[in-house]
Amino acid sequence: MDYVLEIAPGQPVAVVEAKRAYRSARDGLQQALDYAKKLEVPLAIATNGSEIIVHDRSAGTERKVDGFPTPVEAWDSYRTFMKLEGPEADLLLEPLSRRKVSTDGTIHEPRYYQALAISAVLRAIARGDQRILLLMATGTGKTFTAMQIVAKILGYQEKVRPEENYRVLYLADRDVLLTQPMRNDFGPAFGNERLQRVRLGADQSGELYFASYQALHQGAAGEELLEQFPRDFFDLVIVDECHRGSATANSRWRGTLDHFASAIHLGLTATPRDDTVHSYEYFGNPVYRYSLRDGIEDGYLAPYRIRRVILDADAEGWTPDPGQRDLYGREIPAGVYTTRDYERALSLLPRTKAMAHHLSGLLRQNPEHKAIVFCVSTQHADDVRSALVVENPDLVRADPEWVVRIVGVEEEKARLLEAFCDTESASPVVATTSRLLSTGVDVPDLRYVVIFRPVGSSIEFKQIVGRGTRLFPEGGKSVFEVVDYVGASQHFSDPDFDGTPPDITIETTDGSGDVVESISEPGSDSTGTGAPAPAPADPTLNEPEPEFRTEDPDDVDNPGGTREPRTTYVVVDGVVTVTSEAAMVIDRSTGEPRMVEVRTVVEGTMSGYGDAASLGTLWADESTRHEILESLAGRGIDLDGLRALADESGSDLFDVLLSMAFQTPVRTRAERARRARESHAEEIRAQSEAGRAVLVGLLQRYEEFGIDDISMRTVRLRPISNAGSITEIASAMGGPDALREAVRQVPDWLYGA
Repeated sequence: MDYVLEIAPGQPVAVVEAKRAYRSARDGLQQALDYAKKLEVPLAIATNGSEIIVHDRSAGTERKVDGFPTPVEAWDSYRTFMKLEGPEADLLLEPLSRRKVSTDGTIHEPRYYQALAISAVLRAIARGDQRILLLMATGTGKTFTAMQIVAKILGYQEKVRPEENYRVLYLADRDVLLTQPMRNDFGPAFGNERLQRVRLGADQSGELYFASYQALHQGAAGEELLEQFPRDFFDLVIVDECHRGSATANSRWRGTLDHFASAIHLGLTATPRDDTVHSYEYFGNPVYRYSLRDGIEDGYLAPYRIRRVILDADAEGWTPDPGQRDLYGREIPAGVYTTRDYERALSLLPRTKAMAHHLSGLLRQNPEHKAIVFCVSTQHADDVRSALVVENPDLVRADPEWVVRIVGVEEEKARLLEAFCDTESASPVVATTSRLLSTGVDVPDLRYVVIFRPVGSSIEFKQIVGRGTRLFPEGGKSVFEVVDYVGASQHFSDPDFDGTPPDITIETTDGSGDVVESISEPGSDSTGTGAPAPAPADPTLNEPEPEFRTEDPDDVDNPGGTREPRTTYVVVDGVVTVTSEAAMVIDRSTGEPRMVEVRTVVEGTMSGYGDAASLGTLWADESTRHEILESLAGRGIDLDGLRALADESGSDLFDVLLSMAFQTPVRTRAERARRARESHAEEIRAQSEAGRAVLVGLLQRYEEFGIDDISMRTVRLRPISNAGSITEIASAMGGPDALREAVRQVPDWLYGA
């Protein structure tokens, strides 16, 4: 759109689509209407400078006018369109808070969807609604939006009720869901002195209160802290992560809401209706919805890859030998143990070791990229941490806190969590947890979300995945990866909400768990029906999963309570390996993830350009090479992963692709460079000293860094620059054209060798 007309900052009332003078104004009318629908405004205006056409969605009229609507006319149209009749509509005209600033001093302005969410909530309040639901995907700024809603309400109340305090309660079920909003949003906007944290007493002199339901319900029955607040004390109760139990009639959250029944209840959630029916029954349908797909398509959230890894203990189950005893000498009950049993009935430490070995292979590609590993319990989280320490002694030697456990019973929990969330902190890099980090924790530079426990609820699954959706361009993060060891990715069932994974990674493993090839089924149509081929059977998908609980079974949020004695059998002997590693892409015909096999995709793409013999010539040409790479990326191939695989062995990405497509041997870059030097020795000797320096230097740079380093800019780098400046080298070789031709022919030598 060309222009947005606002009646107040962040409050649009009309959009204008402007066309050039030689175009008809009507050429822009449909565009204006589309923008008006997206911004929820009544007036769609199109103009070419001399002609103005106004489409009024509130009146259902469309007409030519002599001038643009006045602010009063536009506001009246907006109020009619939104059915705002009372003076409370002026809530929308209150200014936004501009006190939150970025590190560079830039004022944090609401994004367009946040402004729409603010307006939607304020309209509901103006109409007298008492229960309001706001649905925004994880990472899209729900707490910042909530802060701006409060800022507008307080500004309005100071004008119409200056003699009374308007009191707000921000309610959550975890400490981190309170400390981060206070520190990051409400503190900067209102000042810390106006914030009250409810812990042991009921100070009734404040305005903005933050409390967990555990704190409000502490004390004996009838003497709970909650009872010290009058029922009409709060005017607004904001329920963060309201899907986590607030609407269940017998929950403590519901008891809190019932106590403050006269207040407006605003529920914040990232969960669509099918996953949290009870919350919708209590709050009603969302007044505004912004999905993960919306955030990805708008460029505000990071897209994701899905990597599905199957361990043989999960694929086939594990059966104890007759009479086999565990680490503590207890006889293990007979039967087949599967994914749902591990770390609950039976702790299979070789399985943990195999997972740690495989995950380390991913993490070591970029050891500074942060990862969260979600485990079954606090003990399991410690076992995984220990296994990762064993797999990565060099990284742990350099940084003893490269991998840590962050759970409620950890004494250093607060310090480790703060450091892990700090984008300026290089340590810790990997955090193992059970449920403590599944909601509300903001780690913008998180690159891996690793799932190593069954997730029985789509609610929790989407919260877990949401840990990775925040973009962090300052650190180069534009995508993240979900690594699924237990089949939890079955919960990607709502493509409209979840968005679509744009990229895939396929690998297979040998008996030791090292990656060699994939055994996934191809995702192309092989049924003859026109429908996509079904995904290969996943051994964990048909297993009944554990019941979802809003409290951690290990009491991570309330350490110190009585626990049942440990009954899990612990097995330390045996070998578990990764049997296959597949990935998911979105089937465009169904909108749902399906399994694919990388060899099939690579073979189909590469053979479309020619055979193994002729592809070298195409790969040597930069434009054709980029075309092939774009085609592979467009079909979901994780080129970064394949490059890392090639770099690890000193090979060329081209040879890795050839091997996958045509089963040719994989050459190293050193071998290609050597053959090029030997095959073209006469041509190299015929050059001037500067020319020899260019050709030999480029081959050396290729050997060290790959084909992308063969360019004119490399002539300015060592070892070539030792022969002189680029101007001197060009002059010695007979001019710039001769130099450019020498640089151009090196790829031909390499891929013809």
